[in-house]
Amino acid sequence: MPHRAYRLRHVSHSRGFSLLELLIVLVIFAIMASIAVPSFQSLRQHQQLTDASNELVAALRLARGEAIMREAEVTLSPATGKGWAQGWRIADKDKNTVVVHEPLPAQLSVGGENAQPPDEVTFDDLGYPDADGEWRLSHAGLSGDASRQVCLTMTGRAYVAEQDDENGEECDA
Repeated sequence: MPHRAYRLRHVSHSRGFSLLELLIVLVIFAIMASIAVPSFQSLRQHQQLTDASNELVAALRLARGEAIMREAEVTLSPATGKGWAQGWRIADKDKNTVVVHEPLPAQLSVGGENAQPPDEVTFDDLGYPDADGEWRLSHAGLSGDASRQVCLTMTGRAYVAEQDDENGEECDA
């Protein structure tokens, strides 16, 4: 049996990373991350805008569905009376709340120069709204052209308007 000191001297040494190599990799990673962060931020802002517009369309469709299912009027209105950006609520004809949506993120706004959303929308027992409506959602961190327009037709169809490069987003007449 070989001596213990002999075994310790002949143990193969596996080499790891040196401190200098590790620092170089970290610096490269930091540079790449600093380049990527602004584009991720813009992507996140666009996604917030898309999510909020889709949630408003879903609320309009839910209110319409509830009106048809209950065979009674159902109203979609701002939750606090301070505007659509503060959230919205769906209530039946007896003012019983069906659903309340939380406020939108602080950077999002609803309305604008050309599109003033209705104060509230009431669907009758057949699912027809009392008026058509347009909601323009925009994000403070994005350029002025970056917005989404939610449309409600007189037949009760709710949708997000398609982007038109020449005229911006427009609801069907």
